[in-house]
Amino acid sequence: MLEAPTTEFAVSEPLTWTQICQRYSDQWVVLVEIDWRDEDHNTGFRTARVAGAGKTYREPLTQARPLRRGYSSFGHYYTGPITAPGARIFL
Repeated sequence: MLEAPTTEFAVSEPLTWTQICQRYSDQWVVLVEIDWRDEDHNTGFRTARVAGAGKTYREPLTQARPLRRGYSSFGHYYTGPITAPGARIFL
């Protein structure tokens, strides 16, 4: 039986990426108020607030939907390891 996505979520205090990964381990997160290290967003961010989190791709997006009017941009990230589907090698 699948759990219904959580739709209520309180925006967190500013957190580093390490803190976000510890608190929301192996989850999808939506981030707001991202404090980027540089203008081009190439070197990551200092801190961000978590506006939604969940095990599925869509769950944090649903949680953050009511905040669309209050924020000009969102970041959507996965806190766990990214793995590719197994590759098959034919000899």
